Amino acid sequence: MLKINKSKISYKSLSEIFSAANFRRIMKEDGHSSIELKIKNNLVNFEKRSYSDILNFTYKELEHNYRNEYVYKNALLNEKILKSYGFRSTTVLNEFKIGKSIADFVLLNGEAKIFEIKTDLDGFDKLSKQILDYQKFANKVYIVVSSKNINKITNLYKTTPVGIIEYTTTKKLKTVKEAENYNFSFNHSIIFKTLRKQEYLEIVTDYFGFVPDVPNTQIFKKCFELTESINILEFQKLAFNKIKERKLRCPEIIESEEIPNELKHICYTLNPTNNEYNKLLTFLNTTI
Repeated sequence: MLKINKSKISYKSLSEIFSAANFRRIMKEDGHSSIELKIKNNLVNFEKRSYSDILNFTYKELEHNYRNEYVYKNALLNEKILKSYGFRSTTVLNEFKIGKSIADFVLLNGEAKIFEIKTDLDGFDKLSKQILDYQKFANKVYIVVSSKNINKITNLYKTTPVGIIEYTTTKKLKTVKEAENYNFSFNHSIIFKTLRKQEYLEIVTDYFGFVPDVPNTQIFKKCFELTESINILEFQKLAFNKIKERKLRCPEIIESEEIPNELKHICYTLNPTNNEYNKLLTFLNTTI
């Protein structure tokens, strides 16, 4: 029976199996030595088991004993996107820079929702500054915490527009407080800086009918000056529509039942081609 190695177990090491870097190597180079080493260091009775079975066991161990950020993100993708909001009509942005903060999980589906994750392994010292940054970009902001910290966060934010979601001991996402629509502190500069160059060039071209005839070194500044004249709510909508065009190569891969739930967020992050997807399936069916 597959078990943890109680004399050597490092949950931090075990959690590192579910890294984008590890699965990028699998999909691009057929390389899985890093994952194999962590399995051998932390588990026993893994011989003749498929990697799919081992990863399923490992993920359940993390859910019970070491809920790192990946476990929370994966729960959000599975529960909020694949089951609730609708995958095809929703764009998810991972580790998305907003102002001076990095948003864990941004969801665009007509409006912008940000889910800031605070695991039991995280501190809360930067949270208030992060919330202020996010409210300059998003309509709704949620904080996602464990049952251990739910009372603390509820007391801090009960009279604010911020929503609160509890990741319960039964591995469910429970909305304790709905977020309120927050649109009076949107900021042109914050929103503009989330756009790629081609995206803001297309917005300027579509809205004004031209692109400023200036050297490349000045194009960012001139395009920003133009977009500042657009009503902030309209500009937010234009920016979000443009960001939503960042399409997945093969969305059906994320929806496939061949991809186990514990790997959904990794697949979304890596956005694999069909060839890379097939390499992943081969790996999952391989025995160690």
